[in-house]
Amino acid sequence: MTERQVLGLASRQYGSFSRVQALDLGVDDDVARRRLSAGRWVRHAPGVYGLPGWPVSWRRSLWAAYLDAGPGAVVSHESAAALHELTSFRPGPLTLTVAHGAHQRPGEATVHQSRDLATVHCVRIDGFPVTTVERTLIDLAATTRRARLALALDDACLTRRCRLQDVRALFEELRRPGKPGMRRLGLLLAARGPGYVPPDSVLERRLLRVLSRGGIRPPVLQASLPWRASCPNRVDGLYRSERVIVECDGRRWHSRMETMAEDRRRDREAQLHGYRVYRFVWEEVTKEATMVCATLRRALDSGA
Repeated sequence: MTERQVLGLASRQYGSFSRVQALDLGVDDDVARRRLSAGRWVRHAPGVYGLPGWPVSWRRSLWAAYLDAGPGAVVSHESAAALHELTSFRPGPLTLTVAHGAHQRPGEATVHQSRDLATVHCVRIDGFPVTTVERTLIDLAATTRRARLALALDDACLTRRCRLQDVRALFEELRRPGKPGMRRLGLLLAARGPGYVPPDSVLERRLLRVLSRGGIRPPVLQASLPWRASCPNRVDGLYRSERVIVECDGRRWHSRMETMAEDRRRDREAQLHGYRVYRFVWEEVTKEATMVCATLRRALDSGA
């Protein structure tokens, strides 16, 4: 029965388990030594074992690192972002957090220490204790470039993995002088005030960057059709007072051809209601930023 219990435990943890877990199942150290000597178990780290022949994977390495970090460890930072499937974060780094002052052994993982990681900041994913999306974004602010953090924040809100107000509330709860990353995240949150709508696509983000560099204020994103507010259709960007609509077309050529008739119908409808529509494709936004800015600047000036 004990052998089955160890196998069952290991199968839930990608082939890894700890000495403490084995003891809890009734396997004493003498038995563990014999199984290690016989090759029935392998040693990942002091007090961390595995079953031979188990496929090598990032999750298996993460389990071994988590068990090695000891009780109270939590998957955090880049590893937590990968488990939450936040944009631009893929399985790779092994990152955990332990309580400040906790003993930690050197290994493959990066182990952070924290004085303010509470139980409510954690959830379970695939058996791991993992920082919540909100807490993960707070932690990433200390280790991640601003553009990458902004992308993860916007997409997490857009895909409803979290709410901007919850990130802001946790930021206010945890920020203190000297805490790494707080200024970076604070600037991002300050730029995302009431009514902020995250960009819906990579092309929209590129366009906002082009407009910012050109000194042009951003449009209202994902705005409802002004003449049909109850309609589910939306426009990519709207300058309401100037009656200017901006559309970003990042679709491939064949897709653009298939939807061209519908796009033209919408454009005509907008014109009948006194709105001017400006469409930009990927190549223009990424390679002709000066033209894009000049076009919109003239459109906004003439509509003011």
